[in-house]
Amino acid sequence: MSSSQPLHTTESIADRKKSRELAEARQSGAVAPEVDVKTGAMINPHNPEFITKRPWYLGGGDTGPSLDHQGDQRLENERVELSLSSADKLLHLEQKRLKEKQRKGKYEVGMWVEGLKKGKLPYRVCQIVKISKKGKELDIKFEDGTLERKVKIKPYLKPRIRMTRTGNRAHEIDVEQFGKETYDSKRDKYHGFNAGEMHMKQMEEKFSKREELRQKYRSDETETQKNKDKDKLSDEDDFDDSDVEGDDSDDEFVQRDEDEKIFQSRLARQGGVGGAQMKVTARNLRIREDTAKYLRNLDLGSAYYDPKSRSMRDNPNPEVAPEDSQFAGDNFARINGDAVGLAETQLFAWDAAEKGVAAIHPQANPSEAELFKKEKKSKITEEKASQRQAVLSKYGGAEYLDGTDGLGKERKKSSANIIGNGQSNNNDAARKVRFGVSVVQEEYTRDGRLIKGGVATKREALISKYQEDVFVNGHKTVWGSYFHKGAFRWGYADDHSLIRNSYCTGENGRKVNDEANKMKYGTGVAGSAALAQAREMLKAIPAAERISSEHSQPTSSKFYGEADQKAVFDEKKLNAALDKAAKESGAENKRKYNSLSADVDVTEEDMEAYRLRKERRNDPMEKIGNDALLEYK
Repeated sequence: MSSSQPLHTTESIADRKKSRELAEARQSGAVAPEVDVKTGAMINPHNPEFITKRPWYLGGGDTGPSLDHQGDQRLENERVELSLSSADKLLHLEQKRLKEKQRKGKYEVGMWVEGLKKGKLPYRVCQIVKISKKGKELDIKFEDGTLERKVKIKPYLKPRIRMTRTGNRAHEIDVEQFGKETYDSKRDKYHGFNAGEMHMKQMEEKFSKREELRQKYRSDETETQKNKDKDKLSDEDDFDDSDVEGDDSDDEFVQRDEDEKIFQSRLARQGGVGGAQMKVTARNLRIREDTAKYLRNLDLGSAYYDPKSRSMRDNPNPEVAPEDSQFAGDNFARINGDAVGLAETQLFAWDAAEKGVAAIHPQANPSEAELFKKEKKSKITEEKASQRQAVLSKYGGAEYLDGTDGLGKERKKSSANIIGNGQSNNNDAARKVRFGVSVVQEEYTRDGRLIKGGVATKREALISKYQEDVFVNGHKTVWGSYFHKGAFRWGYADDHSLIRNSYCTGENGRKVNDEANKMKYGTGVAGSAALAQAREMLKAIPAAERISSEHSQPTSSKFYGEADQKAVFDEKKLNAALDKAAKESGAENKRKYNSLSADVDVTEEDMEAYRLRKERRNDPMEKIGNDALLEYK
């Protein structure tokens, strides 16, 4: 920063006015614009003042118009910055230097180390402040400001002081010599981390050792297997060359199987949480020759394919014949063959366990479960047959049953006897009639009418659930049989009345209703309704109605609110109301008991007297007496 003191002078009003006029003249082009005294470039006269004028807190005095205050105000030595790559290089050099110091065990003043505060764990970052002359005692200062003196350096199992292990930020870089670090360099997580020298080298060594152990294990396994096969061949006396060749090929397949087992075990180990599932997935891979389930039918509306379980439960091609279909869905295997029997056995075992009959386990002992199921099923069928036979023997009627579970034998015998007698057809027809079975051929037209004897029957009108053709009050038509366009209302068609449940007035009433509706609502033609409304408004009010309206009872709006300027009052009644109000306005006057519930008639004169005596404090003429004269200008 500049060492000169900031100077600030306040402009007078006249100077400020002159500078504003000069700036306006420069903007209009009447005066030449200012020129930068340091660069010689023209300064844009339209720039605002806070950009062109040098701030007083930067100092430097008034050296002339310039824009150098908009640039970097740092000194040359302060502008030197350390990039990310150069900072990493310097950090690697510092790390090598510190490693050399750690190897020699030398400490220096200002070095950051790790020390035990008061001899207790954990190790905390601290700085060496002072070293004794002999170099066996140190003064260290921790980050919280505490200072420990004469800390001895001894190679204990847990020494009081050791070289720092806090990472790259513990190594400082000389700012005056190399410059400050940039924003990215300060905030880089992997600042100083060298993957080529440190991390990758360790990982290569680790996996190379693993690979050596794995190859050694495989070679040992193959050697032991070969030795076992040779021992087996030596024990057999009768074998020929072809058997030996076959054994060599078998040995090759054994080796492949061993490789596959090792591959699967590696998959299981690498899986982490789902290692066992990865092993199964490797075995369930689809063969290349198989067609994927989701490619059976590419229609979007076909069977759903679940990619997680790789299953398609429904049939993707239901229109294909079953004998021609190559894939009928995963559920096809579940509802065919022994799968249905296994499901029935499982349900039978659950039902038996719920009823407490026996504890059957189809998976642990399937033979016992199947035998118990057959015995139970035969018992149930025998019980049903015995019950049916008992009912038939008691009440009869076996000849009407068509069953074949041992109960239709009598019907078959009787039917055989009937056929022998030549009465089979009549008996069958009688049995069909008795059971309500009949076949009659009927023909219908395209509109649904029945054809009898070559002639189509007439369609009968359907009867609704509502009452129809109900005439009330002497009408010959129903309500809604007539519609007036002008009134937009329904009515009766016989007398054109628009009032529901009205009495029928006949032909004469129809003429009167038409005339009245036309005068009131119009005919429905455009403009007829407005003409009817105007005619209604121009209708003169009768004299009797006008007199009654003038002498009608006063409403509450005449009593309360603003006074009517055109109202005419009786002078005697008004004076009496004023006298009454003056008497009631005394200071000693109070409301009597139950005065609010009393029935008091208030007249227009009483309200006018109240308005005349009411005080209006916002009236400017209130305090002026009647005798006072006002000046007229």
